[in-house]
Amino acid sequence: MARKFGKKNKVKLNMLDYNLGLLGESGIGKSTLAKELCEKLVGEDGYIIANLGLEDGVDAIDGAMYENIPDWKTFDEFTKDIIDNKNTDYKDLKVVVYDTVDELFRIAEAQVIRLHNRQNKDKQVKSINSAFGGFGKGQDKVIDIVLEKIWKLKDVGVKMIVIGHTKKRTQSDPITGIEYDILTNKTLNKYFDAIKTKLHILGVASVDRIIAQEKVKNK
Repeated sequence: MARKFGKKNKVKLNMLDYNLGLLGESGIGKSTLAKELCEKLVGEDGYIIANLGLEDGVDAIDGAMYENIPDWKTFDEFTKDIIDNKNTDYKDLKVVVYDTVDELFRIAEAQVIRLHNRQNKDKQVKSINSAFGGFGKGQDKVIDIVLEKIWKLKDVGVKMIVIGHTKKRTQSDPITGIEYDILTNKTLNKYFDAIKTKLHILGVASVDRIIAQEKVKNK
């Protein structure tokens, strides 16, 4: 009798078969790179850039396929429409680019606060830190609803590329005292870690520049 469990994995050659992430400072070209990658691998009808919250990364990208999603209600409608009509209206859709994950978690926080207030008429809150009893439970709920939406899309064959912002933080070497800059994610670490652990590939875009000043003495 053949064994029931256990199978051999085969590495896929298509990058979009993996969960991808790209971090970088504003204006460095993250959305443009995602658009060009998607069009090369799945064509113009094979992707949608979800322009989330207050993000406007596609404004200067000619020909980008996108949808403005200012709030969670719109995001919910967006994901449900794709899931319900994947085999008809969205049969060619292979990838959603979440631009940016920072804004996705921000609009999800607003939704979790609304959910709490709807369920707790006598204990209304204004902060995610107070939602669902506090002690990080509101943030846990944010992570749950974000990952649930992304994975429901993945279940119908829509892959993910997440885009996020970086920020610079200055640190001092404990031995020499020399200061140096490091790049870190701009969103809350708890949110970023929840996404990061789900990614197969994470790229960080940065510009390393040195500005040298020279004095020229006129003779």
